[in-house]
Amino acid sequence: MSARGIARAGLALIGAVVLACAGGGPRAAGGARPVGELPALGGTPLRPERLVLVSLHGLEPEHYLAVSGEPLMPNAAALGAAGVAAESMQPVFPAASYPAHATLVTGLPPARHGVAADHRLDEHGVEPERPDQASALAGVTLWKAVAAAGGSVASLDWPATGGAPIADLLPDLDATRRGASWTALMAPGTAPRVAALAQRAGAAQPASWPPGPAHDAVLVAVACDLLAAAPPPQLLLLRLTQTEAALAAAPPGSESVRQAFAAADVEIGRLVGCLRAHDRLATTGIVVVGDHGTLPVHTAIRANRVLADVGLLVLDANGALLRWDALARSNGGSAFVYAKGPELAVLARQALEESARESGAFRVMSADEMLRDGADPEAWFGLAAAPGYAFDDGLRESVLGPAAFASAGGYAPDELRMAAGFVAWGPGLRGPLRIPALRQLDVAPTLARWLGVSLEGAEGRALVGLLRGAGAPVVAPIDTPKRRPLGS
Repeated sequence: MSARGIARAGLALIGAVVLACAGGGPRAAGGARPVGELPALGGTPLRPERLVLVSLHGLEPEHYLAVSGEPLMPNAAALGAAGVAAESMQPVFPAASYPAHATLVTGLPPARHGVAADHRLDEHGVEPERPDQASALAGVTLWKAVAAAGGSVASLDWPATGGAPIADLLPDLDATRRGASWTALMAPGTAPRVAALAQRAGAAQPASWPPGPAHDAVLVAVACDLLAAAPPPQLLLLRLTQTEAALAAAPPGSESVRQAFAAADVEIGRLVGCLRAHDRLATTGIVVVGDHGTLPVHTAIRANRVLADVGLLVLDANGALLRWDALARSNGGSAFVYAKGPELAVLARQALEESARESGAFRVMSADEMLRDGADPEAWFGLAAAPGYAFDDGLRESVLGPAAFASAGGYAPDELRMAAGFVAWGPGLRGPLRIPALRQLDVAPTLARWLGVSLEGAEGRALVGLLRGAGAPVVAPIDTPKRRPLGS
């Protein structure tokens, strides 16, 4: 199917498939209008009553900005055309999912919020587990700012929220745990009513567990139920991941990847339809953001193989890591190198600089360059891959080899194709506006200013030019009506 055909198919689906919010699952909603029919922003209140922040893995500006013909994501395009659309959003470094999501809710770089990579690092090396606990996250978050102002918060699969003081929480859970079901894993840390809504929406089905369309459909169903509640949350965080699996299997721009973004766009349309069905669209702010851009990959770089060859990490007879004195942690297009002392760091750098000269596949980044870009201060230095190359954490294979993944993020800041997407619509915005460029650091301070809450300590800046009420003071508390049970 052509890009134009995919876009038309997405529009057709939106007209026919809109979530019935109170029903807890996708079904036809008679008379639902497409997302393109949005209330005019002129004359609306200066602040939304609630904000829905949706992240989409790999979202880039080209997905909603049509150069010629129809956009790939017509729903996101409609929100941006009536509100605010960015031509480029500079991600933090590394341009990886967990660091990016932490920045989106704090306005801090990884060096300050503490979520420095997508995987944990300990004495056993790079672990498959993600930094999914809120205790790993430093700084004031949007959810803390809203709660401090008296507002309620919901979070669905947003990274690094495990154990967070969020009333309606479904934390991000480790989809690599084989043999486990989503409902079983969500039981300990998920709010009971959210777990019940997820169960009703199909979370018990095996297909809903890994990142993909069924997973996103469950989350959108739960989001719609929460937005239909009385009262709805003042802040709802939602992560969609079906594009993650598509980008791992195929390069950016391929047909399967384009179809995944078109399908994710349908979910955005369902959220808008849900708000409209409950007469809450005109009072709601909607923001759709990407975590980072992606590049196609053909070759994997295994920096840890270089370090093993010079004795800086030791493997057992089966190739498992016994101990390490220096170790590289991959971010895809970059890697950070850690060492247990300055002399060991020098040895690691010498070995990796020689490998870089021989292969031409990457370069060494100095500590000063890392610190300037807000990266992990615990790393001694970094590695930046050339386009088409990306790092993995392999220990046994050769230094260079065919990549097991088709695309990657995480490249150094000088790679402009890491730019992520940003669109926003809602009362109080000055749309239609086009933003030539913004930083991921600026998102949280701007959203806090829009909501009228205080986000202390953020390094990013509020883009007051987007807001009609830019000069209005921050207010607190949010007027929160007493909660009534769902469906009442």
